[in-house]
This record gives sequence, C-alpha cells and structure tokens, in this order.
Amino acid sequence: MDAIAAPLDVAARITQPFAAAIEDAPKVDAKLVIHSKQYRIVGTLGEGGMGMVYRAYDPLLERDVALKVLKPGLPAAARRCFRAEALHGARLCHPNLARIFDLGILPDRGLEWFAMEYLRGKDLERLIMGARRRGLRFSLTLMFQVFDGILDALAYAHRQGVIHRDVKPSNIFVTREPHAGRVSAKLLDFGVACDVRRQRDDEIERCGDPRYVAPEQALGTVRPDARTDVYAAGISLFEVLTGRHPFEELLGQPAKVLIEAQVGRPIPAPSQWLPLELSAGVRCGLDVVVAKACAKDPKQRFESANDMRRALLDALPG
Repeated sequence: MDAIAAPLDVAARITQPFAAAIEDAPKVDAKLVIHSKQYRIVGTLGEGGMGMVYRAYDPLLERDVALKVLKPGLPAAARRCFRAEALHGARLCHPNLARIFDLGILPDRGLEWFAMEYLRGKDLERLIMGARRRGLRFSLTLMFQVFDGILDALAYAHRQGVIHRDVKPSNIFVTREPHAGRVSAKLLDFGVACDVRRQRDDEIERCGDPRYVAPEQALGTVRPDARTDVYAAGISLFEVLTGRHPFEELLGQPAKVLIEAQVGRPIPAPSQWLPLELSAGVRCGLDVVVAKACAKDPKQRFESANDMRRALLDALPG
C-alpha cells in the first residue's frame, strides 16, 4: 500500500500557520518545540478546511507521527470540533481507531495541534476513485476486511456512548497491518461525534455530510444513536461495492437536494451494478444488507453495527 503522501520538500510545502511555530522553518530539520517535547517535520500529508496535517518524527519515542494543526482564526465551533476529535481519539482504544498521542494549545501563537499515529495507506474515498478511473472493483475479500474492522470499531465506540456522525469513505483509512498480509482499516475524525451519555439533546448540534447523513440526523428529529452511524456505513458500503454513490446524479447539487433524497428516496439495490459472475445468492444478500442498513426509519435498520457486521458476513460466500 502506498503512503498517503510521499515525504515532500519542506522548503516548498511548509506554509502558515505551522511555520510560525517551527524553529528555522522551512528547513527539513525544522522542529516544533512544545514544552519539553519536540517534533521534527518531515513533510506535508494534506490540507483541509480546518487545518494542515504534517508527517513528523518524535525523537524521544523514536517514531513517526502525524501532526494535525488547526488553522488560526477559525470560529469557536471549529475549535470545539478539533479538540473533540483529539479527546475522543485519546479516550477510545480500539485497533481500528486511530490513536491520539498528544494535544497542545498555544494561545500566544494562535495554534492548536494534536499528534496521532502515522498511517501508511490511503483513505477509502481515494481508493474508490482510483479503482473507478481504472475500471476496477474491490474484491469481496478486501471489502469485508475493511468493513469488518470499521463496524467493529463503531460497535465499540457506541458501547462507550459515542456516536461518530460522520462515517464516510474519506474518514476510513485503509492500511496494512505490520508483519501481516491482512489489510486493515482505521476510522478517523471524531470531530462532530457526540457523547450521548454526557451531552443533553440541546447540546448536540445538527451536523453531517449530506451525501451520507441519516434522515433523522439531517432533520434533527431523533436523538442520534448507533443506527445513525449504521445508515452512513450502509451508504459507504454501497459505494465500495458499486464504485458509485447511490445518488450519483445528485452529487454537486445543493445540500438541500441531497438531504431531500436521503429523507425521501430509497437507496437503489447495489446488485444493479455488481458483476454478473457473482452468484444470485451473494447479490441478493448484499442487497438485503444495504437496504436494511439504509432504511429510512431507524426502527427498520440494524440495531447495532455488530448486527450489520454479522449480516454482511452471512451474505458472503464461504
């Protein structure tokens, strides 16, 4: 599996806001010094709307890490999401969840950051797009290896009272287990997760990606629970199986259009796009799993991520 991004020339890629906190930036041996801890910047991994992600080296523990740095000047809601992602990642411990090692807030520099495990691989969205461009499909084995771990991680988080609320392929990172031939997956980004054991209804803000949001999550009519994440996992499963979104023709439309589809339009059967060489039993079984995971009424869905996981296993040959 390729690295998410090859180490890049820091002189060309280190940008604000991180440079303000780096000694001698933009040299390759630049260091972020926080308290008695220092990280040596190796390269840039990516940039999002909220911040930058860098590959760095921790010389004290002699390991690579990913440093996620929040852009300065963002509203308070964005800062809350950033800290929530770090806190949930530190509290939850599961092999299919990315580990958070450290969190830092530097108010004098306007910087907030956290260090997490460095993963080699690609997110599922990039893998789906790459396979689609090449006319390829995910094997059923690879699909199950990914969703077996992700659904187990969701079941674990739900037992702790945490609902992710942003399950989607871009938040599923596919890597390979060290010293093993098995592909593994990590569920990322708990920034908009809610803790139903600690938060009151009026403290849970409405949120979600319109491409994956459950109807009740979009409307804010029902308190989120495990079935909210099951719906988004079902949409993600559809994409892996078929290489397309169930509402492909609506992508690029205003969010309102996608939400109306999530609320009122049934998810098509993935078997319409599955290869004909798959047996009728497998095709039918996968249709049933997706339909039940993506039922509009939460009461008609799988009660838990583990229920969906078992149904997916039963649908596969062998």
